[in-house]
Amino acid sequence: MIDRIPATELPVAGARRGVALASRGASARLLGRFVLGTVGLAVFSGLIGCNPLTDGPSPFPTATVRPTATPNRAYSTVRVGTIIDAVKTLGRVVAAQEADLNFRNTGRIRDVFVQPGNLVTAGQVLAELDQRDLPWQLSRARLGVRQAEARLEASVARQVVDTVQVDELAVQSAAVQLAGAKLAQSRLDADVPDADVLDARSRIASARSALDTARFAIRARDADLAVKQAELAVKLMPPNAQEIGRARLEIEIARVRLAQAEAGPRAEDIRAAEILVDQERTRLARLTDSSPVRAEDIAGGRLELLRAEGVLTRVFADIDAGLLVAAVPRTSAIASARNGVDVARNALEKLMATVPSATEIEAQRASIRLAEIALERLRSPQTFDAESARVAVKVAEARLAQLLAGPNEAEISSIRAQISAIELARDGAKGAVTVAEANLQAAESRLAFVLEGPNRFDRDDAANRISALQSQITALKDRVDTNRQAADQARTIATFDQETLRRAVAQARLDVSNFEDQTGDVRIVAPFPGRITRLAARPGDTVQAFFPVMNLSSLEGVVVKADISEADVPRLQEGMPVDLTLDIYPGQLIRGRIISLPVSTTERVGAAPDRATRIAVDWPAPTPLGRPELGMLARVQITLLSKPGVLLVPNTAIKVVGKRKFIEYMDGDIRRSRNVELGIQTDTDTEVLSGVQPGMVVIAGQN
Repeated sequence: MIDRIPATELPVAGARRGVALASRGASARLLGRFVLGTVGLAVFSGLIGCNPLTDGPSPFPTATVRPTATPNRAYSTVRVGTIIDAVKTLGRVVAAQEADLNFRNTGRIRDVFVQPGNLVTAGQVLAELDQRDLPWQLSRARLGVRQAEARLEASVARQVVDTVQVDELAVQSAAVQLAGAKLAQSRLDADVPDADVLDARSRIASARSALDTARFAIRARDADLAVKQAELAVKLMPPNAQEIGRARLEIEIARVRLAQAEAGPRAEDIRAAEILVDQERTRLARLTDSSPVRAEDIAGGRLELLRAEGVLTRVFADIDAGLLVAAVPRTSAIASARNGVDVARNALEKLMATVPSATEIEAQRASIRLAEIALERLRSPQTFDAESARVAVKVAEARLAQLLAGPNEAEISSIRAQISAIELARDGAKGAVTVAEANLQAAESRLAFVLEGPNRFDRDDAANRISALQSQITALKDRVDTNRQAADQARTIATFDQETLRRAVAQARLDVSNFEDQTGDVRIVAPFPGRITRLAARPGDTVQAFFPVMNLSSLEGVVVKADISEADVPRLQEGMPVDLTLDIYPGQLIRGRIISLPVSTTERVGAAPDRATRIAVDWPAPTPLGRPELGMLARVQITLLSKPGVLLVPNTAIKVVGKRKFIEYMDGDIRRSRNVELGIQTDTDTEVLSGVQPGMVVIAGQN
């Protein structure tokens, strides 16, 4: 079906309408031909049906053409114009300065000193809260802070007992013990290793060696005791002529040396000292230049010694095993084995002796230094040498005097003390022999135990120990899990409790701060002179903080107060021009400007935050309808942006589907759409940035 566009549907716009009709010329001609043909057919049919010469009704029914329904659309033309972005709202005429006054604290009103309509001055007290309970409340709040802090400190001081690590170490220790028990059980099931037998026999040999050493120590102590006893006997004997003669000879020798020291060194003495230095240096050269012994020779010597000791150990083992029963072969075998050990040890010591040690070389160097010092002393005699010779003479004379005087009691006491010490050491050596004999018996018993091997009781004991350790490990692991869960739960509870206590401390401190802020801040004071226009409370009422109790208006000038939406406030600035209309100024546009924007805080005592936009107005002269009075309504328009020369279409012409924005237009008889980019939008028109041209006819909706 083809839609017809009646002339009444076209916009009445002169040339633009002509352009629209011209653009549809071809379609109109085709449509006209179709209409003429249809009309002609209808007229012809009517003539036939109305023929007066025809008798009776026509055998064929008359065809009736139904009119085609055409949609009733509204069109609009894209025009060039100016678009204005503005904020529109309603305002009210108020005093140039007014304030909603309130208390900054919650409390009960003690007294109100004004009534609505009263004139007040700046700084005048208008109302006051009752604060008789405030000191007690502040003290109680401070006590609550201390109590909350004490509870928090006590909670932090309590440590959660965590024994998980100790329990895990116990599990590891039990696992190690279990591994050792299983290893011991496997050893019980296996054959007796040769290493254990050799170790037991080696312990027997060591015990016997220790026993021999202990017995030798007794003999050594006996020898030392005999020497000291002989020395004591000698000391107790009176001096003989031979010792006296020897002492006198030492005196003569000391005197000769004194005479030599006083006379100075002789040439032959210096020569002898030089020869001694050369001899010591020659010995050092021999030590350092001697051919070194190879390391493999020393290792071979040590190996021979170990082999000989092994032969000796094997002989003792054969004797213990009963392989050598006869006394003569047994003694011969032991002697032969010990002789082999001695030969190997001597050979190793000989090899070691041929290698000069660092100690021997250092000792020889010290001998050289001593010889050089002696030579230097001969070449450069010192005064203290003669003094030393004199001292030696006196010492020799004192020795002779002591011999002539008889034995010294101090020396005799010292020797007797040494004899007592040796006797005590001998008693200790006897105890060591007893211990060594016990160790030998223990080593022999161990060898017998090793050779016998484990019995049924040992195996049962090992199995029981493994079972007990496995049960212990299972119990320890269960305890680890239980303690870990308990520790985690305790930590969670402690953390929650501490956080709760911290919040309690913060709340208590906040209460103290609130009560401290209330001290001295319980009055409403007039911030400026004016008139009380509203009073919302009376003495005895309980009011909340910042509840508007009264309103104060200034007596100097009036302004318009408008409530702007929070979304539009950031777009406003102080000083912006404002257009206003009032009923008392019909048809007249009044100019004004923004003098203050909404604020969120105020420093005036008892004044609530002002969330309105105030507009200063250039009031014209009063009219017969009156003059601006408080409470009158005003229509406010704040122009934000005026943009001339833009393409405008009605808001109804804009179609939005999802994120797509487009307009519709007629291309002949076909409706088409075109995407557009939009700009500023007002209550009636929308700026089109791209997608249309001036004069374009678009569909603006259905009528």
